[in-house]
Amino acid sequence: MIVLSILKNPDQNIPAHPDEPNVVETAIRISDGSFNPEFFRYPSGHMNILAIIYKVSGYFNPEQTKEDYYFIARAFSRLCIAGISAMVFIICSMNMNSYFSILASVLTILSTTLYTNANFALVDIPMALFITLFFFIVTTLYSNNVWQLKYIILLAFITGVAISMKYTAALLIPSLIFVSVEYVHKQKKNIIPIIQLKKGLLIIGNSLFIISIITIIMQEALLEYFTRLTTDGILEIEYIRTLSNLSSLIMIAGILLIIFSLRDKLVKNEWVGFIFSPFHIFTIFILIIGFAIFSPFTLIEYKKSFADFMYEYRHMKIGSAAQYHHLSDEYKNIISNLSSTASGIFYMNLIYRNLGIIGIIISIYGFYHMYLRNPAYSITILIYLVLLLFTLLTWKNYAVRYAFSIFPIMIVFITHGLLIIYQKLSQKYSYRYSIAIFLYMIVLIHPISNLINQ
Repeated sequence: MIVLSILKNPDQNIPAHPDEPNVVETAIRISDGSFNPEFFRYPSGHMNILAIIYKVSGYFNPEQTKEDYYFIARAFSRLCIAGISAMVFIICSMNMNSYFSILASVLTILSTTLYTNANFALVDIPMALFITLFFFIVTTLYSNNVWQLKYIILLAFITGVAISMKYTAALLIPSLIFVSVEYVHKQKKNIIPIIQLKKGLLIIGNSLFIISIITIIMQEALLEYFTRLTTDGILEIEYIRTLSNLSSLIMIAGILLIIFSLRDKLVKNEWVGFIFSPFHIFTIFILIIGFAIFSPFTLIEYKKSFADFMYEYRHMKIGSAAQYHHLSDEYKNIISNLSSTASGIFYMNLIYRNLGIIGIIISIYGFYHMYLRNPAYSITILIYLVLLLFTLLTWKNYAVRYAFSIFPIMIVFITHGLLIIYQKLSQKYSYRYSIAIFLYMIVLIHPISNLINQ
């Protein structure tokens, strides 16, 4: 993977990608002793890791040049992509045999998106590494049935670290909570008694309902407060929509919890106890610790971080970084020119270029059989994948790097699907090696042709 990425980009410019300066230059400032550079309001886990590497390398080479810093940052990216390939191999080894695990690793190495972008210092690359690491631990849990507390702590910490690379990794949180619920289910611990659970749900439900009412009543005051947080005094429409949607969501959640608390039949269902276990608070606490260690000033400067988050959120929603009031002609012109299908077409073409139509079909088939074999494990992966795809399709700002974490997951599905096909064909025909080679070539022909034609 490392060699291939270098061979495909032998003479890179500095910077070679428009997002590289933010990463590398911020990491340089941190390594020089600037504890709170301006960019720290965004998740800065990647920059902090690079800063530590720069600091260590500085002891061996005190006169580091700009080229040296970029070389180190890109070498780290290549190691991350190589790590993803290695983890895909191990994940498939736990679920399948070594022959198909090698195939999965080769498919990862030949993924055009992964090996070409391994040459850039982008926050999406280490985020994809930690997301893959998350599912590696999940695979260990379900494959070996080792439901121990240390694995839940590790998963929560990894999730926090992944989010410290980029906010998009927060889409892992529902998968983390699902695993946390499974842990409570397996261990039958940290379950609240039914009477206390009823009281707790009623109190929380009423509290949420009251909060939603207060939020609606004080909406104007809250919007004025948000206006003071913005860098230019312009209140974006995303603030108004987010506040309105959040108020509605809190109200619905409150009403549902009140209904739950009043229905004895629902409360007595054991899964309600698993879902509302206080253990999940501990899980989220570990997640926050992981995030805080790698990106502390994002939490310390939470007001500025929130304003910057909303700016980026708006950027993704309308596909423009320009700051215009939502009632201005400029903003209306941007909105009127947005395409509702451009994001979907872009990512469909991207997945096709990497995996081919046969790979896509086999991945769906592989997931189906993976679900039949281990539903909970498959749902854990599917939750993240569906949330990620939904998010990407609703963003009007689309890019190749946003989809890095999709390919390791789909390659695992492809490999599982091929194994099922191989097992069914080998039961009917005696030419096992010929069947295996044929199946290998079916999925490898597309990425190999991409490699040759690039």
